[in-house]
Amino acid sequence: MPFIWPWTRISCPFCFEEFHLSEAPTRPSESKALFPDEKMRDFLGMTYPPEMPMAIEPHGSWLLRSVRKFHLPLCREVTPESPIRICPKCHLYLPQALANWNRRSNIIAIVGSRSSGKSNYFGVLLKQLETRYAAELNFGFRPQMTFDVREMRRMDSRKLYERRYGQRLFRDHRVIQQTERSEVDADIKIPLIYRLTLSQTVRGKERLRAIDLVIFDAAGEDLSTMRNFHSFGRYALNASGIIVMVDPFRYPAIYRKLPPEIRNKIPAPDAIGGNPGEILDYYLSYKTNESALRPDEKIKTPTALVLTKIDMLRQILPRESQSLFQETNHSGGFNRKVCERKSDQILQFLTENGAGDLAANIRTQFETSSFFGVSALGAIPEGEAIPRQIRPINVVDPLLWILHQLKYLNARG
Repeated sequence: MPFIWPWTRISCPFCFEEFHLSEAPTRPSESKALFPDEKMRDFLGMTYPPEMPMAIEPHGSWLLRSVRKFHLPLCREVTPESPIRICPKCHLYLPQALANWNRRSNIIAIVGSRSSGKSNYFGVLLKQLETRYAAELNFGFRPQMTFDVREMRRMDSRKLYERRYGQRLFRDHRVIQQTERSEVDADIKIPLIYRLTLSQTVRGKERLRAIDLVIFDAAGEDLSTMRNFHSFGRYALNASGIIVMVDPFRYPAIYRKLPPEIRNKIPAPDAIGGNPGEILDYYLSYKTNESALRPDEKIKTPTALVLTKIDMLRQILPRESQSLFQETNHSGGFNRKVCERKSDQILQFLTENGAGDLAANIRTQFETSSFFGVSALGAIPEGEAIPRQIRPINVVDPLLWILHQLKYLNARG
């Protein structure tokens, strides 16, 4: 039985309800007897409650409930009928490590407008972590169990990744379709969950640290008003690190500098509408209110501002900034010096091209921040078609920077 601090609460990675683990009901992943689940219906926004195995509430005597505040039996998934802990609010299955009180879930929130290319970024980022950087940086990278809304059962995150991103990007060689609003597609409320196990040397001894990354792909419209942000953006407020993705071509000064052959392939800023920095504004307003921050107090969450589609900027960036298109070498640890140099170049580019207010918001409102330029695909799509060989540019840099800021990843040298 794992020891549990009686006053410590965990956060559900799906609905972000906070509760003590002893309050979590249990139910098997499979059962012949099924019952309507009202709480799951309410969370997913379904018309009718789905039929699920019965949830068993943690009842018992006063003494037993008190003991469970300190000690809980392990959830061992020996058979499909084995009891698995679920969230008391949304009734989705908790990841095994979290349910057994032996891992911390770190949410890396990636927010951005509909045109910023979040979905393509997600698809390429996770593939790069698994196939390249796990070996290059010597960390374990394993998918965890999440939930499949279509089949109403637990599912390995790798299988859900393939359905959402992998098949379309790497088999069909097509861009990811724009994310639907969560009110339209409840599947968007379900994150991909991966466990990273990183090795660090502390005082000459190897030390293993593991974190669970909970990665959401929320539609830009779900975060486009204060009301929607309150409903769908709680993951960003609970995040350990934030990646703010910005489409540079939403800024007229940058769009006008593009060659005609590129401008003809992307929508003009007035065709998209809105302010590219509005999601950051909503986050800052909501976070300030929720955390009751003083006017002179900065947000401590490490925040990376990411310019997307940087491959299209080759012809308009100055010669001294051409290193932005070179993949950062992180072999042996996070390459802090190179990323700091690139951050300064991106900051200067934004300031000189009509995005100085966005850069100023990042620098003045967050205690720790950095600027990045990435390209998920490495080339301009031809309609929906993408090159058969994707050549991403620096897609992992923002995440590795956040892991370094959270002290999970050492810097080189």
